[in-house]
Amino acid sequence: MKPLIFIIFIISQIYPSQSRESLLTDIVDEDINITASFDGAKIIIYGAVDKKLYKDTILIINVIGPSNHLKIRNKEKYLGVWLAGKDEIEFMDAPGYYAIATNNDNYTNLDANVLKNLQIGWENLNMNLNYSDIKKIDSYKNNLKIFYKNRGLYHLDHNIDVLRETLFRAEFILPPITPVGIYTIKSFLINNDGKLISSWNNSVKVSKDGMAEDLYDLSIEHPFLYGLLAALGALIAGYIGSEIFRRI
Repeated sequence: MKPLIFIIFIISQIYPSQSRESLLTDIVDEDINITASFDGAKIIIYGAVDKKLYKDTILIINVIGPSNHLKIRNKEKYLGVWLAGKDEIEFMDAPGYYAIATNNDNYTNLDANVLKNLQIGWENLNMNLNYSDIKKIDSYKNNLKIFYKNRGLYHLDHNIDVLRETLFRAEFILPPITPVGIYTIKSFLINNDGKLISSWNNSVKVSKDGMAEDLYDLSIEHPFLYGLLAALGALIAGYIGSEIFRRI
């Protein structure tokens, strides 16, 4: 871990009149590389909070993945068969990953306007939708949340481990299908009345490395060629496998 944040915090306790920050955070690894053997990773956040404020405040950490442009349709039943419906909604800025951690599950009881303004909670994320029907928006957002949750891209079960009401640590799990891009980490210290005391922003860059990066770039820049090579590779692998079994 980087010791700088703890040095700053200790100084702030010795010289409180010169301290302006009630919350300090940092990241263990700001760069995560996805290789061909990548099977997941962790974003580890640590920090310190003013001990005088801890008992009367709630600590919340949001991790928001890179935004995606998505078009979603609900399934509709036609003649007993489930098909994609005509009604479509477009998410201009849907996060590719979302997770939240807190030291107090009662954060949901905070003022709804505070949570919305700070974009705390999936339902409060601004996804820039081209739709006006609030009920349908909530339904589509919930379906997207379920889709993410089933793939490990949505988490609400992370806790913040706090030591001596001062130092804290939180871990966020990234699945093997983690999207590449910049992950924004927003930490909030809010008092029980819903007033924001302090906030801190960090970021983590997730990128592909080596052959994984080359394959990813090829799939984006030349999708037809990528598909052709993938099909050819599957045929060759199948042929080699059949020859091996034939000669055994």
